[in-house]
Amino acid sequence: MTAGGPVEPLTIAAAARAFRTGELSPVDVTGACLDRIAARNGEVGALATVTAERAREGARTAAAEVADDPDLRRPLLGIPVGVKDIVDVAGVVTGAGCAALEGNLATRDATVWRRLDAAGAVLIGKTATHELAYGVATPSARNPRDVGRIPGGSSGGSAAALAAGMCLGAVGTDTAGSIRIPAALCGVVGLKPSRSLCPTDGILQLAPTLDHAGPMALSPDDAALLLAAMAGTRHTTTDVDLTGLRLGLATDGALWTDDVHRAFTAAADTLDRAGADVAAVTVPSFADAVWHGDRIIGVEAGVVHADLLAEDGDRLTPATRAKLRSAGRVDGPTYYRAVRHAASVRAGYEAALSGVDVLLAPGVATTAPEHGAEQVTIGDRELRLGRALCWNSAALNLAGLPAVALPAGVGGDGLPVGVQLVGAAGDDHRLLSIASAVRRALAVA
Repeated sequence: MTAGGPVEPLTIAAAARAFRTGELSPVDVTGACLDRIAARNGEVGALATVTAERAREGARTAAAEVADDPDLRRPLLGIPVGVKDIVDVAGVVTGAGCAALEGNLATRDATVWRRLDAAGAVLIGKTATHELAYGVATPSARNPRDVGRIPGGSSGGSAAALAAGMCLGAVGTDTAGSIRIPAALCGVVGLKPSRSLCPTDGILQLAPTLDHAGPMALSPDDAALLLAAMAGTRHTTTDVDLTGLRLGLATDGALWTDDVHRAFTAAADTLDRAGADVAAVTVPSFADAVWHGDRIIGVEAGVVHADLLAEDGDRLTPATRAKLRSAGRVDGPTYYRAVRHAASVRAGYEAALSGVDVLLAPGVATTAPEHGAEQVTIGDRELRLGRALCWNSAALNLAGLPAVALPAGVGGDGLPVGVQLVGAAGDDHRLLSIASAVRRALAVA
């Protein structure tokens, strides 16, 4: 591989092996990512800030360390990583896709970045996000699979950068699906971890009750490497045999196009043929969860950003301004009922998981909508973009359980379709081990 060569197939694990053998250098891989950014970022808009000189310096330092320590005790040494532009990196602007935060130079590192940096990751840049991470489209970015489509959001830049070969790993955040939605629409892997597993200090809040930080990558194994660093845990993934795996199908209240339904059904059938014990389970309705989640996010975002709205609201987009103002129209009893509903959602998912190893749930209800779309038609229903894309994901934020988005095929338009795997609280690394086995089975099929 040369600096200008393709990088999409190169996983973190493969890069680390190539560093150890001397087949590749961190300088090669970082150079290739920067070349891809130069070639495509003008079209895709995945990176809000490119830290090219910092990345080159980090790659050179990593290359010297590899030469001195070929066993790579630091697992992410020399790996180019994109960081969502609401996550503080000292000395780099945290712009949050918001004109009101132009020039907002971070003075400290968020804990998740400090840990990734300590593990050897190379910062390639800050990835584009929907304004204040409050949306699902990431309007400044495009989907690398089809630049006429959205990448999803609010971690759209992270997913787009991965899909376009601009980095090997990325950091996202997820409040109602903002890691898993863009991962599904761009055909990459994204984990919303167990609540509080990855610290959120130094990350611009949206709704603290539901906010999660997590890894995005090209494979579940790569996501596990990133997660271990971000969470400060051991990397404990193992090989999983699908034979006898107890797999619950979680579809209550799901929303999906024919393409998404076919992909889900095909995935379940493939895993059944691979030896998994597949059976339907009952979970709390996706439809109820997305409604209550909207109430929680609206109220909490209104509180978090009250000063920004009051002091600089004219520099917010009309859509964000309207959403923040709408918080005042949600009364206390409605918010209380939403929080109580979140507790019932968690209890319902824990009950479903008590008899199985993992749940298989549908991913995003549709393939990537057109850029600029405000509505999505699914069957005979027309829904607001945000409601449609969050429909199958918001419940897992209410539950606080780990959920990973995996590619599961393509729709009739040739765009990626995904599924979700859901595990028990704190079982994130085992979930990613299962996800790795599932991904291999689906790829073979």
